[in-house]
Amino acid sequence: MSLELTKEFLRSLPKFVESSDGQQATCECWICGGYKDGGGSMSIKIDPDIGEPIKFCCFRMSCGAKGFLKPKDLEAAGCRDAETLLELENYNKTINLKSDKKFIARKKRDYELVNLDTNVNRRKLAYINKRLGVNLEPHQLRDLKIQLSLYDFLSINNIQRLAFNENYCDTLNSYTIGFVSLYSDYLILRDVSKNQKTGKRYTQYRASGKPDPNDTKIYGIPSTIDILNPKPAIINVAEGAFSILGAYLHCGKIYKDQKDKQNILWLANCGSEYKNTIQHIVKQWGLLDVELHIWSDSEVKVSKYEKLVKDLETHMNLIHVYIHYNTKAEDFGHAAEDIKMDTVTLV
Repeated sequence: MSLELTKEFLRSLPKFVESSDGQQATCECWICGGYKDGGGSMSIKIDPDIGEPIKFCCFRMSCGAKGFLKPKDLEAAGCRDAETLLELENYNKTINLKSDKKFIARKKRDYELVNLDTNVNRRKLAYINKRLGVNLEPHQLRDLKIQLSLYDFLSINNIQRLAFNENYCDTLNSYTIGFVSLYSDYLILRDVSKNQKTGKRYTQYRASGKPDPNDTKIYGIPSTIDILNPKPAIINVAEGAFSILGAYLHCGKIYKDQKDKQNILWLANCGSEYKNTIQHIVKQWGLLDVELHIWSDSEVKVSKYEKLVKDLETHMNLIHVYIHYNTKAEDFGHAAEDIKMDTVTLV
């Protein structure tokens, strides 16, 4: 069944940007208004697979709107056309709106990282060092799974097929910094230009192959996992890559000084939800006991995390839960002098 009227309305929403393959799109969230600095925070699978609903999710933790698109959602977004609303209603009657997909453990792809000494790469490295107040060298970026150049990554791994059209990839190569996802199947490309040359803050770049419903686009700083270690796993999570890097570099000294560094994870949602990120990690490695640290954006209230903890406690044994706020800035993606940590203990 065609959804042309529904798609036409979605394309009319503010800040609408569609992927080159027509599968995914982002736009301004009709619930919270999306990001204040440009790009929309609502992600929509605008071209669903056969028998699947149109799924949407707002990236902002303070909003968290998500679900399967229904006529009432179109109305909330401003749709007043009866034919469009009826089209979506009739489509939803033909599909299953319940989601109970089985968890599938993932394997990491074996891709190389390389950061060459070029003018563009030096400019990007300078941005990282200035933002985080550090003095990282190119060879140190590998340990943090940071890839400065998209084309260098594709070249060293002999990946010839582009995920987007060539002009857009040229822009991505010039103006973004790549954070390699947990299983190395995605580059999470962060636009660092002054006026968002790419049109949005983040672009999820599939390294090779076709997108899979089970893809996980979480960024993780490399760590060692041992499921036989009797100590609780320490999971650190933030919304974005720079935020978790700031927390790791400036606030994680207590863990880096430990002799036993196993099972200490540093993760960024990168568009996923805290619940999905944490549950995925626990299932992937079979972690039993968890000490959870959330490095929060300042706009997210503690009550949101209290609800999150109640949901998580039915799936894992939470030994401790700490919510960290940076009282000097909106998150932890800053230099050490711009971070003052305030911690709330929930468990």
